[in-house]
Amino acid sequence: MPDLKPEPTEALHLLFDEQGQRVGDMPPVKCGLCGALARARTLASGMLHGDAGWDCPCGARGVRVELVDLDEVYPDVLEAWGLKPADPALAPPEPVGESGLLFTSHVDGHGLRTQLFEEARRQGAQVAASQVRVRITTPRQSFPDWTWDVLWARPFSQRN
Repeated sequence: MPDLKPEPTEALHLLFDEQGQRVGDMPPVKCGLCGALARARTLASGMLHGDAGWDCPCGARGVRVELVDLDEVYPDVLEAWGLKPADPALAPPEPVGESGLLFTSHVDGHGLRTQLFEEARRQGAQVAASQVRVRITTPRQSFPDWTWDVLWARPFSQRN
């Protein structure tokens, strides 16, 4: 099974009020592992605090992740999946001249996703990725659609 579908498989429409609070519940999405509807929840720990997650009846857990930020949330994604946290293997930052500043390097989100999936598999989990098209509307504006990456894992003990 491929790790990532090339096109979003479904669309979510999220409404926000004048204060920027979501109106209504986060909709379910199809599980990236079994295709059943997964119930939404708000993640409550680490760098993922307040972000979207989904729980599927098959035991899989989905986490919305910005791939460009995966280096920052890597251990939290593993924990959200019920696995042991681990840090990604990243090249160390290098000083920039005499400025004392550190060089910020390009984050290879797809490479880190591959590394994350390898770690989850090493811990005995089955993994997949899906994409969801999202439209956000506020009382004053509708924003252009964008795509969310949802990363899924199901620990070995919960496989069907």
